[in-house]
Amino acid sequence: MSTEKYPKSSIEDDFNYGTNVATASIQIRMDFLRKVYTLLSLQIILTTATSALFMFSQSIKDFVHGSPAVVLVSALLSLVLLLALAVYRHQHPVNLYLLLVFTCLFSTVTFYEYSTILQALFLTCAVFTGLTAYTFQSKRDLSKMGAWLFACLWILVIAGFMRFFFNSDSTELVLSGAGALVFCGFIIYDTSLLMKQLSPEEHILASINLYLDIVNLFLHILRVLDSLKKH
Repeated sequence: MSTEKYPKSSIEDDFNYGTNVATASIQIRMDFLRKVYTLLSLQIILTTATSALFMFSQSIKDFVHGSPAVVLVSALLSLVLLLALAVYRHQHPVNLYLLLVFTCLFSTVTFYEYSTILQALFLTCAVFTGLTAYTFQSKRDLSKMGAWLFACLWILVIAGFMRFFFNSDSTELVLSGAGALVFCGFIIYDTSLLMKQLSPEEHILASINLYLDIVNLFLHILRVLDSLKKH
């Protein structure tokens, strides 16, 4: 005799067009969150392992330093995979394979002091945990943050290009601090988004959004700490 994993409200009703996680049954909501944060944890673990390989293997480090094209190709492939993930986000297991390759390519190699990396890692974990807890218990409509955050992101991108011409330690510190604040906002926004706008089958899209937020927050905190040490 077969048993149903979900109640008789019918899982098909929760996957109708326009239905989001917030209006789904409690079992589907919990299953969705479990999938999102399990995938996110695996992405972070894979990124950490890949980054450690680049940092502790002198031969790989020398190869990357001597081949700037490798970094450029990885960045371009990451953009292509992002588009592919958007197209195939509902097609399993293609979406999982794309996610795996994307995570490997997006793994960030850093050549900062190990103590600085550990500080940035601890601060990123603490900030992400705090912002996630705040978002889940908040009753405010956080979806309106999106337009402001994307506007700020474009300003940071333009300022980043200008930094090549007007580079200084103070400029690096200000831009890195501003970037960290922007991605704190994106963590709040994307956490709210996954509960109120995404449908239950879009767990891969939700995990990618949060993964990018965490990685960018970590990088900006790392640059802030490095700039402070230089001062």
